[in-house]
Amino acid sequence: MGKTEQFRDASKILADALQKYADVMYNLYGGNAVVELVTVRSFDTSLMRKTKTILETKQVKDPLTPYNLAYKYNFEYPVVFSLVLWIMIGLALTLIVTCYNMWNMDPENDSIIYRMTNQKI
Repeated sequence: MGKTEQFRDASKILADALQKYADVMYNLYGGNAVVELVTVRSFDTSLMRKTKTILETKQVKDPLTPYNLAYKYNFEYPVVFSLVLWIMIGLALTLIVTCYNMWNMDPENDSIIYRMTNQKI
């Protein structure tokens, strides 16, 4: 580590930024500031950022799709989406209207059960 040009440039930028920060803190607090830098020799790989490139694609044995492409677009998708959407909206509205009517129902006057059982002799 430390052999690449990008790493040397990043180290120089970091050192310059830390020096500027230390100078600002020194001037801000009148010389009563301490700036400390802690370095780590090894990194936990679970905390490192994982990246992917197109060069890392796995070789697929299937000759029909050698480039690991997505499935072909189905032109019936908008039709199915529209059907499901409007059916769900219709069912939701039906449920809301039914619940509203049941909440505001008067069992003596609106229900057929009480009309049939309340026979006068």
